[in-house]
Amino acid sequence: MVITKAKTIMVVDDEPDLLRITTKMLENDGYDVHAFRNPEKALDHVEVENCNECAIIVSDIRMPVINGIELAKRIKKLRPEIKVILMSAFEIHKEEWHKVLPSSDIDEFVQKPVKMSDLVDTIKKYARA
Repeated sequence: MVITKAKTIMVVDDEPDLLRITTKMLENDGYDVHAFRNPEKALDHVEVENCNECAIIVSDIRMPVINGIELAKRIKKLRPEIKVILMSAFEIHKEEWHKVLPSSDIDEFVQKPVKMSDLVDTIKKYARA
């Protein structure tokens, strides 16, 4: 069994400004943040470096090489207890997503541009779970 700290979050986004703002905002709210622009490096962080303290992953969907959906799928295979929150510029509802892909392990979707307070509220919901 893996011990996780609900206050440790991995953020993955290939947009440097959004990654920086999200990281700073979460750190200001008391979270430890592991930030990655490259989804392959984020996957290595879990797979190779055994990031056991990460409890929640917040990732963009559209990224080069590995998209957020594939990243979530591969991380959940390694660590099924991790909560996954995906961000997208397209409006996606969790219920609709699960009708199309019922085996998906995505816990929540957040639409970009996201109000940082809404993102924090979503994270807090899963940090308590």
